[in-house]
Amino acid sequence: MTDTTRTNTRREFMRYGVATAAVAATAKILPQSLSVAHADAAGVGAGQSTAGLISSAPATTFKEHVAKINASDAFFEALAKQPDKGPIINLNYISCRPRGNPKVYEAYGAVAGKEIDAVGGSIAQYAIGVTDADAAYGFSDKWDIVDLPVYPRRKSYLQLQQSTAYQGAIPDRVAGTFERLLYVLSDDKPMLKNTRSSIAKLHKKKKPLPYTDGQIAISELIGFKGAAGREAFKRYAAAFAPILKKHGGTAWLSVRAEMPIVCEELWDHWTLITLPSMDAVKTMFQSDEWQKANGDRLEALERHLTVASKPVKIPV
Repeated sequence: MTDTTRTNTRREFMRYGVATAAVAATAKILPQSLSVAHADAAGVGAGQSTAGLISSAPATTFKEHVAKINASDAFFEALAKQPDKGPIINLNYISCRPRGNPKVYEAYGAVAGKEIDAVGGSIAQYAIGVTDADAAYGFSDKWDIVDLPVYPRRKSYLQLQQSTAYQGAIPDRVAGTFERLLYVLSDDKPMLKNTRSSIAKLHKKKKPLPYTDGQIAISELIGFKGAAGREAFKRYAAAFAPILKKHGGTAWLSVRAEMPIVCEELWDHWTLITLPSMDAVKTMFQSDEWQKANGDRLEALERHLTVASKPVKIPV
């Protein structure tokens, strides 16, 4: 993206007046201000607020593009009504503009990182998406960046929106983003076995997850086929634990998908594992033991979004 294009994007952004939308939203939040829609009692995302859901239709105007990247006033009002117990991760899957080039987005990220620190947060992991893997492994090729900011509380994310420096960086986020998926994650009873961390532990340590050169992180948003799907996933998780260990992998997180921030669908759960290399990933997925265990996984899932990425040093 040229500097001229970036400047024009910032001008368009300011023209629509959305640079202050987040502040306006947080300033007017009142407990009785919004009747928040929730998902049906059964099915994927049962009981979740739907305020952060966005249209799956392609954006045809700049204003629609912004609406598919930035959280809405309705989301911030819904978030303010959530029980504010314990830290959260705001899962970020980012498709860059231009694709594969994070330069403009990282200009926003450099500012956002400092402001996240200022509200007591940290970055648990920053990873570059693997977009050229064999389609047979089921990885999405849409996402160039996986970013895992940790916030002490939900209100910390609301406080972030009021930062003048953060507001000033939002046009760079819009200019550098083609598509975005954001979801609030919170601790719950892990579905995967032997997880090494939790959101609470990440917040307490305030250090990124460790990684090695060539390591592959595999994260997955999961929608279960109701209660029966959860039981099937438990069977998969029990069989998967020794398989992952055998191939040098680690299960890091297995947490609740609490509510969408900017997302086209509802989800139930999110997991994060790592393996030493892409060769280790291929060997594990091609093994007879994983193929057998995967039968229970497929029985469990209504839908899933699986993203492979390579953890890197957090840009500053």
